[in-house]
Amino acid sequence: MIKEEKKALISFLVIYTFSALVLIAIIAMLYYNRSIVEIEDQCSIQMRNASLMSEKELMQAEMNHVSFKFVPPKGNLRIGLFDKNRKALFSNLKDNNILFSKKAYKNNKHQYHINQLEKPVLGVSYIVVETDESQKQRVKLLTLIYSVIVAAVIFILLIGYLLSKILLKPIKDRMKKLNHFIRDSSHELNTPVSALMMSTSVLRNPKKINPRALNHISVSAKLISQIYNTLSFVAFNDIDERYDENFDLKELVEQSVRFFDEIVKSKGKTIKCSLESTPVYLDKSTMQKVINNLLSNALKYSFAKTQIEVILKDYTLCVINEGEGINKEDKKMIFKRFERKSKSEGGFGIGLDIVQSVCNEYNIKIKVESIPNQKTTFFLILPKP
Repeated sequence: MIKEEKKALISFLVIYTFSALVLIAIIAMLYYNRSIVEIEDQCSIQMRNASLMSEKELMQAEMNHVSFKFVPPKGNLRIGLFDKNRKALFSNLKDNNILFSKKAYKNNKHQYHINQLEKPVLGVSYIVVETDESQKQRVKLLTLIYSVIVAAVIFILLIGYLLSKILLKPIKDRMKKLNHFIRDSSHELNTPVSALMMSTSVLRNPKKINPRALNHISVSAKLISQIYNTLSFVAFNDIDERYDENFDLKELVEQSVRFFDEIVKSKGKTIKCSLESTPVYLDKSTMQKVINNLLSNALKYSFAKTQIEVILKDYTLCVINEGEGINKEDKKMIFKRFERKSKSEGGFGIGLDIVQSVCNEYNIKIKVESIPNQKTTFFLILPKP
């Protein structure tokens, strides 16, 4: 992972985790406050019931004229019985410093309920109930919340990492393809440029004109022109204006064939044409790029010393070449940008992407038929006027 990817990954994880933690913290705080209120209300109910039960037992002992036996309640409840002078008569409270002026209160350790009797019963004027259950429940609740938060943080980091990998993958793939594209561009330009340099060195002798060198210069110049046209379409397609006009597609195809004639012959191949007049209303420059890319593609992937056939009939343009062909799986990929059927052949993997984008723009249907190791045919079916 390169430095920029690490920086982007860390930034994403920090923002994603922080925002998720803020949301979790708000939810946890609301849940904690609500749970504490429920716990304290439940403890208050238990303490009131214990106080009423003790008052009932005191009244029964007084009515039956028997001595009262103090039995501490089970669980986390503790009871203290105090006289009118607030002196403890019976008590198992942990803290006897009671605020008798209040009916209920709590401190850091305990929660209290104070029941002041209307009339003393067996000398008891106050019944105080104490519990630390709410504090224990508070600790359990905080432990649960902190555990959930820690687990949530781990889960969020894991999900964030996986999401970032998924989000970065298309970018990494794109960068990889761009790097290949730059390398292939250098390779594609190197061949014609080297041929030009060698040919111009031969022509430095003005007394001897070498026809072969002139042919190399012409072919190399055309290759560079084709490369430039391809790259410029990719770079400026979004801002280039279209100038649709009426013209005969047959003449445009003938121009492209003448353009490629020297290149085809230099590779030991030939082009055969069967063209009929086809009036269309399109952008001539853009359409010529489509034809040139189809011819260039046919030239690259045809066997040596074979014939490329171009047919224009009934508003259908066919470009046929004899070669290794295209299998069904590759048919889905060849029109994607930077995808190439064979890495051994030249090109950028954008020619057929240009063809498809132009065809989509002008509502031209494109089909591919291929017989492995025999021939491949590209069909452009133009809308009839």
